Amino acid sequence: MRMSLMERYIFRRVTSAFFLSLAVLTGTLWTTQVLKQLDVVTAKGQTIWVFLFMTIMAMPALIQIIAPIAFMVAAVFILNSLNSDSEMAAMTASGASRRTIAQPVFVLAILVTLGVSLLHNVVAPVSLSSLRLLIIQVRADLIATLVKDGGFRTVEDGLTIHIREKSADGRFLGIFVSDDRKPDESLQYIAKTGILLENSQGAFLVMTDGDLVRRETKSQSTSVVAFEKYAFDLSQFTNTGVTKLIKPRERVTMDLLKVSDDDPYRRKFPNRYAAEIHERLTSPLYPIAFAPILLAFLGRPRTNRQDRGFATAAAVIICVLLRGAGFAAVAAVNSSQSVIPVLYALPVGGFVGGCIMLGSNARLRMPRFAEKTIDAVSQAFRVVSDRFRANPPTGGSPA
Repeated sequence: MRMSLMERYIFRRVTSAFFLSLAVLTGTLWTTQVLKQLDVVTAKGQTIWVFLFMTIMAMPALIQIIAPIAFMVAAVFILNSLNSDSEMAAMTASGASRRTIAQPVFVLAILVTLGVSLLHNVVAPVSLSSLRLLIIQVRADLIATLVKDGGFRTVEDGLTIHIREKSADGRFLGIFVSDDRKPDESLQYIAKTGILLENSQGAFLVMTDGDLVRRETKSQSTSVVAFEKYAFDLSQFTNTGVTKLIKPRERVTMDLLKVSDDDPYRRKFPNRYAAEIHERLTSPLYPIAFAPILLAFLGRPRTNRQDRGFATAAAVIICVLLRGAGFAAVAAVNSSQSVIPVLYALPVGGFVGGCIMLGSNARLRMPRFAEKTIDAVSQAFRVVSDRFRANPPTGGSPA
């Protein structure tokens, strides 16, 4: 599709704004992922590279949600900028049609749709699958991390393990385990020595010559039991059983369509497979649905006197409500597959409605009652301001 000089100019500006918006929004959400995975380094003893790889692997799943919003932000910003700088008026005065402004926005919407579709169907599932395998590996390495001597290591909320040192013969000396995971009791294990035992039944920290201190939370009673040997189960923190259930979002679309009815996750959550498939088909359509709506409100020259603020607010609100309804429909499909047609009706309806508004050439204005209300409030402020200036408050008498 060949573009004129003005169309290339608009396309370049809106594309730059899109990537800038996408970078800002992605960076913000990436920070939240960094904070969520920070315990991988601080508590589980992994390297900073594993930590960074885990956060990066989560990014495609975030970008596929952010990209349509970034497109909306970019289109609103550039169309408003063209208006405020009188460039849109100059283009119209020079004989440029509305297509000159609309075509670059539609082209970018199509490109964003293709990119989001690729993320939904291929890139994000592969990255999430890789992230899951990495988490399994981190959990498998957790045992080796726990048995390092020195320092207090928090395995999970409420469970801390400390080993003073490791002797030359492989035994652990000075073991302390604090288990506060149950709300009704607190357990502390104190042992002189111990060893790590791994067999077909799992992994165990076998402590010898120690005491178990049990404290009841409600009664505030404390009991101490001496033991010669006690095996603390560490299998729950390894990768046992983690690989059995593969979630739908971790499968590429072609594999998702071939999943049998005997799949454990599909038997447990049958509606989630349908929700995932139809979400991947409909979510990429929202940039195309946003484009005619934004152009209908902002794609023609407007001044501040011609409700430019109202047009901007209305366009943004409609797009946000449309996308929010899409998220709600996906959640509803997880409960009932009868809602599936709504997933398609929302973006298609938004696109058709936007095209009708865009093709009608009607100037979308603020409702009359809203204009009258704003004028009345402005007039009231003006009257109060005039009276204040005419009768300024007098200061106190000088001392």
